[in-house]
Amino acid sequence: MSRTTWRLWSALAAAMTLLSHAAAAEPCYDLPDPDARIAACTQGINSGKLTGAQQAIGYSNRGVAYHQKGDTDRAIADFNEAIRLDPTFAPSFFNRGLTWRDKHESDRAIADYNEAMRLGIKDSGIFNSRGISWFDKGDTDRAIADFTEAVRLDPKNVTAIGNRGAAYHQKGDNDHAIADYSEVIRLNPRDAATFFKRGKAYGDKGDNDRAIADYSAAIRLDPRDATAFFNRGLAYSDMGDNDRAIADFSAAIRLDPKDATNFNSRGIAYSDKGDDDRAIADFNEAIRLDPKYLNAFTNRGIAFSGKGDSDRAIADFDAAIRINPKLAVAFSSRGSAYSDKGDNDRAIADYTEAIRLDTKRVKAFYNRGIAWLDNGDGDRAIADFTEVIRLTPKDVDGFNNRGLAYRFKGENDRAIADYNAAIGLDPKSTTALVGRGTAYQGKGDNDRAIVDYTEAVRLDPKSAAAYFARGRSYLFTGSADKALTDLNQASAQAPKNAYIALWADIAGQRNKLPSRLAQTGSKIDMTVWPAPVIKLFMDQMTPAAVLAAADDPDAIKKLGQICEANFYSAELALAKGAKDEAIRQFRLAASDCPHGFTERDAANAELKMLGAIP
Repeated sequence: MSRTTWRLWSALAAAMTLLSHAAAAEPCYDLPDPDARIAACTQGINSGKLTGAQQAIGYSNRGVAYHQKGDTDRAIADFNEAIRLDPTFAPSFFNRGLTWRDKHESDRAIADYNEAMRLGIKDSGIFNSRGISWFDKGDTDRAIADFTEAVRLDPKNVTAIGNRGAAYHQKGDNDHAIADYSEVIRLNPRDAATFFKRGKAYGDKGDNDRAIADYSAAIRLDPRDATAFFNRGLAYSDMGDNDRAIADFSAAIRLDPKDATNFNSRGIAYSDKGDDDRAIADFNEAIRLDPKYLNAFTNRGIAFSGKGDSDRAIADFDAAIRINPKLAVAFSSRGSAYSDKGDNDRAIADYTEAIRLDTKRVKAFYNRGIAWLDNGDGDRAIADFTEVIRLTPKDVDGFNNRGLAYRFKGENDRAIADYNAAIGLDPKSTTALVGRGTAYQGKGDNDRAIVDYTEAVRLDPKSAAAYFARGRSYLFTGSADKALTDLNQASAQAPKNAYIALWADIAGQRNKLPSRLAQTGSKIDMTVWPAPVIKLFMDQMTPAAVLAAADDPDAIKKLGQICEANFYSAELALAKGAKDEAIRQFRLAASDCPHGFTERDAANAELKMLGAIP
């Protein structure tokens, strides 16, 4: 986000040097006050002493005074009369052209400049003025041509040089823009506005260090320029320096407390720091100042999502969509809020609408893929992740998640191929290494799995996921002591993870150690699944009761919970010496657990270790 207003300068010139000696006896061109000048010109026009050409000069000069007062209609009326009286008087056309420009009548302005040129005005100023009108029409090429001619005629015309820089900037030619701005600064090193513009051009090139240096110079020259503080804050934000960004946005707010954009941008910086409460306070103020500020509603919704308040987030995204029903980011963000509430159907509907509005919105494809995966639709998930990869072929997460989707379809070789691609893009991606390890584990190749998990641990010694996965593989290769070490390490990194606690307990039993679930369970949320499994291991529930607790109106969730109920009941039976019952339930888990579930792979590994696989 950036905020810049291009200012192109022009000077309204009075035709004072063309007054006749007789008209000069009662001059109206050199009075500093426009009202006094209008009165003097009117007196001269009505005196009856002036010729038609002299009257034309009087009307033209009075038109200049009206223009300076902001009365463009009277100014044009006077220039019209001046032209009627003397159609060869070039300054009247020039001055009328300047006035048409102020009335946003670019075509009329250009026509008058052309006539003034035909009549003999061909100095640097008129080319600069016509260039401004071409710029106003969006014709930057013709604008640049006129500014270039203005500079050729007067190489020190800083106005024309600066305007050409602005035209280059508008075209996206930042290098030529910077060259022109630099020349203006060389000629006038105290020009704060041009430092600001050059800073913007550097920022557009991605050179935030130079942008910040120029914004700082602009601020030094004009400490009350709120926009310079604002843009420097944006540059700091782009560099990830949120503290300095916040300081600059705060300065902009102090100088311009009614600009909602200042509050919105500071809110974003607070949000990036993880301070959602302050972010929300700033977004609130932005919305108070501008009740239809789309970005502020969207950003506040994102901040509410960050706090886990999905309902308020959805309300804000609803408001943004009411203001602009074609705002793809609002649909995408609302989809994420619905996903956080577990409402994947609404999430998918919103992601789909976001994609319809913006077919290149990568995040919507990505999040919809995750929602499809949560709904058990691996094929649609793969299609969305494939689109993510097509749009951003160097996106590691696209390959990682498509690999996960292939895992959940039981296609481990394709999963491995995607994880290989992710690792090729980022050899330090622990997610890809752990993912590839689980795919190898799904193929029964625990040795290769352990190699990948070990590399993940080396890269991130605090990765609970890597220790957890390697601990399970050690368990199924007969290294119960190594398994326990890894699972304890995983538990230390993620003490609230119920599944890690369960596996650490299983590894402890293999090492003939007493259960520690009574201690570790105190940190686990015992109101949600898999709390019944924890209670099973603590002898507080029976396998039948756990199986009953696995029932759920959500068919996908029910399938997964029944899978886990069977598997962990089998593990407990095995620990108690009931081998036949353990084999029976491991077989249920191996056949009924969805592909990609750890418990499915683990059930097959346990059956193999028990010699129960033919």
